[in-house]
Amino acid sequence: MKKQVKLTAKETSATNRDFYNLFRPIAPSLDIIGKVAQVISAITEAITIWHITQTEMAAYSKSVAILVSLLAMILVVSILELGGRKFLQVVTRALVWKRLKNTWYIMLFAIVTFITIGMGVLSFRLSTNGIQHAFISNVPVTIDIDNKSIKSDYRQDVADINKEFDKEWKLIKENHQDVVASAAENYDAQIAAVTLKEASFESKYRSGAKWAKGHIDKYRKQGAQLLSKKTNAIATLKSEQNKQFEDWRKRKNNAVTSEKQDMKSTISTAVAKQDKIITSKLDTATFWGTLFSWLVGFSVILAFICIVTVEVYRRGSGIQVEYEEEDLDPSILEMFWNGLTMRFDNFFRVRAERFANISNPSSSTQRSIGFNYPRPTVTNGYDEDLPEG
Repeated sequence: MKKQVKLTAKETSATNRDFYNLFRPIAPSLDIIGKVAQVISAITEAITIWHITQTEMAAYSKSVAILVSLLAMILVVSILELGGRKFLQVVTRALVWKRLKNTWYIMLFAIVTFITIGMGVLSFRLSTNGIQHAFISNVPVTIDIDNKSIKSDYRQDVADINKEFDKEWKLIKENHQDVVASAAENYDAQIAAVTLKEASFESKYRSGAKWAKGHIDKYRKQGAQLLSKKTNAIATLKSEQNKQFEDWRKRKNNAVTSEKQDMKSTISTAVAKQDKIITSKLDTATFWGTLFSWLVGFSVILAFICIVTVEVYRRGSGIQVEYEEEDLDPSILEMFWNGLTMRFDNFFRVRAERFANISNPSSSTQRSIGFNYPRPTVTNGYDEDLPEG
């Protein structure tokens, strides 16, 4: 089993007691404030990562999206917060203790500084933008208006309008038919009277009265005129009916259009009201998002300041952080796993060795039966282990 060690950080005693006594009361508070500020930053970063992953994985199953979101949150927050704290501590200690002794120190210091700045900027951006996005994203872009009742009322009103206008048109048609029938009856009566007179004079003309010829032509002409007047009168009545129909159709279309405009106006009013509500909610969310964004941004900066300040306090007090290696006892699970793998390996190794010996034709090893006792060593023909005499 491999030997395992762990690093233990230990602080040396303060060498500048005046500085130590002056700032010692606030040093623990600075450390706690910095850690609390990092917790706030970590929470906001986790919220941002959660929103991003949930949005991008909306097409996948819920369980997969949640698992990936949790893994992303843990990894990103651990790197930015835990890694950022350690990197910033190293950078600060290198500066305050003036440890940049040679090129190798400077090269590694530059790399660590670059990573630290990147972590700090990314942490600040994720925290501030994330918390503002969290507030604004909860405001709906649009609100679906339940206009079913409005459209139902519109359809009912249109049906009532059609019903009323159909009833009116039915009366117009009935009146027209009555007027046409009356006019036709009147003309038919006049034509019948003229026809009777014409027939009377035709009878006289056939009897030999030549003078009746003129009366026949006159009444025939009157009958033709009456038939023409009847036709014109009916045509005039039909034209009037067409005008009435056009007027009726326009009034009906105007009534339906008016109802449709009323429906659209009602829906537009409801939409405008909802838009006003959404705008108000968005303004409120933007205000609180900006406020909390500044608060979180200040917390991130405060965490950096507190980490640096603690290191400056240690430098001023002459307290150095030294790391020592200590033996680390393996865990029960690790011991169990190592024992299991060793038994597994030994089980198959023994059988493999036996198989290799059996399969070797040059091997003349004989299997002994019973107990094997060590044979005594013989020197000059005598056993050394035998007692004298």
